[in-house]
Amino acid sequence: QRALAVDGFLMFSTLGPDTLRELHALYRRMGWPAPGAPFVDMHDLGDMLIDAGFADPVMDQERLTLTWDSPQALLAELRQLGANASPTRFAGLRTPRWNARLHAALATLAAADGRIAMSFEVVYGHAFKVAPRVRSDVPTTVSIGDMRAMLKSARKAHR
Repeated sequence: QRALAVDGFLMFSTLGPDTLRELHALYRRMGWPAPGAPFVDMHDLGDMLIDAGFADPVMDQERLTLTWDSPQALLAELRQLGANASPTRFAGLRTPRWNARLHAALATLAAADGRIAMSFEVVYGHAFKVAPRVRSDVPTTVSIGDMRAMLKSARKAHR
C-alpha cells in the first residue's frame, strides 16, 4: 500500500487452500498433522484488500494438476517449492521407516499410468489503490428532542 501511487494497480498470484488437497487427505488418513500451513481463501484475500484500502478487487482461481513418476520425484520438487511452515509440523527428524511409509502411501495415489497427481489451486487477484478517505474525527450529536421532532415530521409527511 505504501509503495503504490494513488490509482496504482496491484496484481498478484498465490496458492489457494485446495493446493495439494490429495497430500493433505493422505496425511489425515495416516493420522499425521497437516503437511503444510493452510493457504488463504480467495474471498478472504479480497476482503483483506478492501480492509487495506484497495478498491474494486477482482479475484479468480484455476486448478492445475501436476504429475510425477515417483514419490521421490514428487517430494524432491515439493522441497524445492519451499519449507513446511505449518505450526503443527513435526519438530524432529523423521525416521527412514516413516519415510518409507510416506513413499508407500504416496505410491497408492498413482493412476493407471503409474504417475502421481497433485492439485494446485492458483489464485489471481488485482485491485486499485484509491485516494485515502478523509476521516471526520468530529462526532455528530443529535438530541433526543430533535430526533422526536424529525420522526413526527416524517410521519406527517407520509400521511
